[in-house]
Amino acid sequence: MLVVMASCVTPFEADFKDQPNAVVVQGFISNEPGPYVIQLVRPANYSFAGYSVGIKNAKVFITDDTGLREDLVETTNSGQYKTKSLQGVIGRSYVVHFEVDGKTYESRAEKILDVQPIERIYEEPYNGIDPATNRSRQMGWKIFIDSQDPAESGNYYRWNALHYKRASTCGSINDRFGTPLYRVECCGNCWDIVRCTGVGCINIANDALINGKKIVREEVATVPIECRDKYYLEVEQQAISRDAYVFWKTIRQLLQNTGGVFDVAPSAIPGNITCLEEPDEQVLGFFSAVGISRVSYTVDRTASEFVNCPPQLPDRPGLPAPCTTCEESIYRTPKTPRYWDL
Repeated sequence: MLVVMASCVTPFEADFKDQPNAVVVQGFISNEPGPYVIQLVRPANYSFAGYSVGIKNAKVFITDDTGLREDLVETTNSGQYKTKSLQGVIGRSYVVHFEVDGKTYESRAEKILDVQPIERIYEEPYNGIDPATNRSRQMGWKIFIDSQDPAESGNYYRWNALHYKRASTCGSINDRFGTPLYRVECCGNCWDIVRCTGVGCINIANDALINGKKIVREEVATVPIECRDKYYLEVEQQAISRDAYVFWKTIRQLLQNTGGVFDVAPSAIPGNITCLEEPDEQVLGFFSAVGISRVSYTVDRTASEFVNCPPQLPDRPGLPAPCTTCEESIYRTPKTPRYWDL
């Protein structure tokens, strides 16, 4: 009987459907100097979960409401196209156009809106439970801003914060198993860029309840307890369109779902890109025009009572290893941050 029962077991093979051959668009233009980057990718099917494939050899250009046009240049990063000299202007509207596989796509026009300045930025320490001692101690600092909402209604905001840290290591010398042993210095100046990721980083608001009043104690970043050094931040206050606000709000709601009965029902994320030949084709993503007000802020951690500094690779003994070029990316730059004074 055991033999008969074992012979009746049929292996289960999941019937995954292929991911639709959709185009995903990401990028924006702002009143700050470029270059601006437009990224075009295709989502991979389920056998390559978490990966997307950059679209190469696309024709990408941006136009404004005065008839100005600039063609974007394809970069060495697959699927990324950047502007050459285009500078966004507050009050003008912009459209991104691109051609992929013989089809033409374009976004709805997005206007760069005027943005109010950040009037004040400040820090407050916060405590938490230390898992090692099960006691309360300072875990870091919360960063807040104050600003002023304009008198007219219908204003939408997004806040973003970037941490820049001077990098001295741009590579490593590894053993035969790929384990890093020694660091390789950067050839010249280099800064690591730490970006906030995750659902908690989609920080948006509208002025429905505060129209014309002060924006007070808006939390825009959290600085952790790490090394005893100075932590440099650049904080952006963005004026975004209503469509962009709805787009980010929908993403945040979907990411916050936990499987409970009160979760927001899954829905299509409202993008603003259309295929001209096939208007019913689903095109994912959003092209934004953003007004940005930016300030810098430094948290002095040199007198911190606690420290949790990540270990660094040692230098190679003997002759130093050749240096490595600091390559520009969304997480690293050889360009000095605008307000850097450390």
